[in-house]
Amino acid sequence: MDDPFIQLDRDALARELRLRERGGEQGTLELPPSTAQAPDSVEADVEVRIRDHFKRAQIDAANAIRTYDSRLGGLELLANLSSIRTQASVAVGDFKTEVINRRGRLSTRRDAIRDSYEELRDFRRENGLRRPAHDVPPDVVTIGSMLVFWLLETILNSMFLRLGDDMGWIGGVFAAAAVGAINVGIAAAVGRKVWPLVHHRSVPMRALAWTGITAWLVLTVVWNLLAGHYRDAKALGIESPETAALGMLTSSLDSLYSYGLLGLGLVFAIGAAMAAYKMDDPFPGYGPVWRRHAGRCEDYVAGVEDASAELLHIRDEAIGEATDVRLELGRQLSQRHQILAARDAFRRRYEEYVEQLEATGNALLQEYRSANRASRTTPEPVHFDQIWKLTYEPLPPAPGEDIPRSAIDAAEHDLEATVSHIARAFDEAIDSFEPLDDLKRRIEDG
Repeated sequence: MDDPFIQLDRDALARELRLRERGGEQGTLELPPSTAQAPDSVEADVEVRIRDHFKRAQIDAANAIRTYDSRLGGLELLANLSSIRTQASVAVGDFKTEVINRRGRLSTRRDAIRDSYEELRDFRRENGLRRPAHDVPPDVVTIGSMLVFWLLETILNSMFLRLGDDMGWIGGVFAAAAVGAINVGIAAAVGRKVWPLVHHRSVPMRALAWTGITAWLVLTVVWNLLAGHYRDAKALGIESPETAALGMLTSSLDSLYSYGLLGLGLVFAIGAAMAAYKMDDPFPGYGPVWRRHAGRCEDYVAGVEDASAELLHIRDEAIGEATDVRLELGRQLSQRHQILAARDAFRRRYEEYVEQLEATGNALLQEYRSANRASRTTPEPVHFDQIWKLTYEPLPPAPGEDIPRSAIDAAEHDLEATVSHIARAFDEAIDSFEPLDDLKRRIEDG
């Protein structure tokens, strides 16, 4: 509203109070007496009517002032400018603390890489290795290959071993599964534990490995020959085909199918042994050492990436908050100026309204007194010539002291310094995170 106060219609109020008529009537009666010092009943009616309006204006003014002051109190940043510097220092300190923590974690991983380099270097020097470890397929691939060999051998062998079995296909499958499990299982054990030893630096160890491989090949041939004779014994209907197969071991196989059983067993055994041999680097112990070193390098790279990403997030968040605070500070400063200007304008209008009420009251009193003077023969009372005044308390000043521009500038400077310090600390932290290539080069040079 342009004018929050009720404007009085002086003429209408004069007619309502019958000031001219009552002034003439009182004057004819020579009232109020010339010696009267207090207002008479008509003058009191005028004063009461004006004061009633003024009381309502005071209530409205008090409510409006509380609203303005409440809005000023809601500008928390301006009310706590001193805390901005403290919060800015805390933000910078928290960021630097996080940088220190991240450096500490990377330091541990750096030490682990240094230790793994020493372990790898010593291992290669002791064993005369200059090459990197061979890449190996995932364990699931190797184990799957062995299971496929066993399954294929079981399926194909069951076609041969079912002949003459009282249980038919079921008996053949069980017999084939047992034969295949022993055949593939022993081959896998030899391929994983014995075959890699042929690369050992120790001559006796290599000799022992070749001896073991030779013994395994012989046993594999014997085992699969037994399987073939077992099939022949079952086909001939011999009781106790297991015992009969042992007795037939020195003789040739009777059936082409039995030779097929022998060949398949050898193929699957050698395939399982090769798959197990390729599960790791062929040089004994080199694969685990190499993988430990590679894992530590990957951990360090992941640590650098995590630290960089986390510090970037913290930096962006802190800079964003500082920027938001700065913008909010400017917005609240503009709001404060607007609120103070509106409050001051309201206060001036309130003062003007008080003057208007006093002027209206004096005009109404003067209308009554003029009619009273014209009707009386005795002198009017002395107070007829006095100006009537409203008694009131002025509106309170705005809460708080005026905020100097220097305090605003200092707060904005602190926010800018916070952004600069955090950005600089971030750059220094990223520069201190040594890349893996540089770390490797430094360790190798050392």
